[in-house]
Amino acid sequence: MTAPPARPPGRTAAAGPDGALGQPDAGSPADPGTGPQERGGTRRRHRHPANRYRHDERTSGQRLADAVTAVFGSWRFIIIQTGIVAVWIAVNLIAVIYRWDPYPFILLNLVFSTQAAYAAPLILLSQNRQADTDRVKAEHDYRVNQLALQYLIAWHRDTHGETCHCVEQAEPVVQGMLTALARDL
Repeated sequence: MTAPPARPPGRTAAAGPDGALGQPDAGSPADPGTGPQERGGTRRRHRHPANRYRHDERTSGQRLADAVTAVFGSWRFIIIQTGIVAVWIAVNLIAVIYRWDPYPFILLNLVFSTQAAYAAPLILLSQNRQADTDRVKAEHDYRVNQLALQYLIAWHRDTHGETCHCVEQAEPVVQGMLTALARDL
């Protein structure tokens, strides 16, 4: 009986050729990333390249932008802000009735303008990061699909033998399907 093939240190048995699916072994030194998640006191790295890019390799500015947009994009923020605005309007309507503030909504307008001036760039930064993450995911998916296709062709040749020309005969059909798909996009 032969021993299983050795795997590189820091990778699981399920790791692909580029190590994209690997996760550090329990005995291997942790990668000194800039933001691995912690669960139960243990450090965990993300395995997918897009998640590593999105979560583990963020700068402090990117973390701030993500945190602010997470707050601005939540129902809790919308409900709290709606309550504050309703109270503000009620107080300012009372001010108009008793004539102690001739311009009751100027400060509210200033607060909204300031909030929008700071929120818009941070939201755009976060959206740009999401677009970059989507690009990394698409590139990774493409590489995985290419690898799967290579395995399928190899298995087909193993099954049918080296003299089989099924792949070459199917190529014009596949090219036509790819052309039609590209036209639809």
